[in-house]
Amino acid sequence: MKDGSRGNFPARVAYEPAEARAWRGRGIVIDLFRFSNTVCALLKSGRSDIRVYSGPAHAAAVKALEKGSDLFSEIDFPPEVDKYDNSPHTALRASDASRPALIVTRSGSPAVMSLVRAEEILIGCFANMPFVAEYCRANPKDTLIVPACLYYDRTHLEDFICARALADAIEGRDSFAAALEEIHRSSRVLDFMAFRPETGRRDMEIVLKNGTMDVVPRVTLLGVFGKIEDARKKQ
Repeated sequence: MKDGSRGNFPARVAYEPAEARAWRGRGIVIDLFRFSNTVCALLKSGRSDIRVYSGPAHAAAVKALEKGSDLFSEIDFPPEVDKYDNSPHTALRASDASRPALIVTRSGSPAVMSLVRAEEILIGCFANMPFVAEYCRANPKDTLIVPACLYYDRTHLEDFICARALADAIEGRDSFAAALEEIHRSSRVLDFMAFRPETGRRDMEIVLKNGTMDVVPRVTLLGVFGKIEDARKKQ
């Protein structure tokens, strides 16, 4: 195994969407408060068919065709489209793990689909950070960590904070406590819970813990969607 230095497998954070679109190494998408944790929760719950879609129209069309599938999204759909919220708690504990899962979001999905040239696409968050870092050290590649807020609202600074902490973790440094403190100093946690009263608090109990979901989601892009599997099961 490599020793974790930057020279062995550089890891850096993207600050513009164009960086992701041009990237040819490993890309890791972080949408901390929802998408990343929802995907990890779906894998952790035992879902074997998980797909991320490029846009709501494609996801809704597939949902209409596949009656036995579940759609996860915070996007507003027409009333006839049955869906779950983009909620890690719901994905992990309040849905049927035997059914295919379709997910489309405002920031995480576009971030994933932007990595069209990447050699490998992973999804990260605090909950799986130690496992993603371990996987990257065991499989060294130049790595770009993509905060999903670049594709929706850059003020969602938790994505940048988590991205920097993951870069540190890949290089063998533990900055989780400092990252968590920085997020709590912002208004983002309280804003999120106020905006999502049904599951917000329970989602935060998942989102703000380190190393609780031992999965490494890897996305294989297949046109307008990407298939998600646990990278460690494919080694």
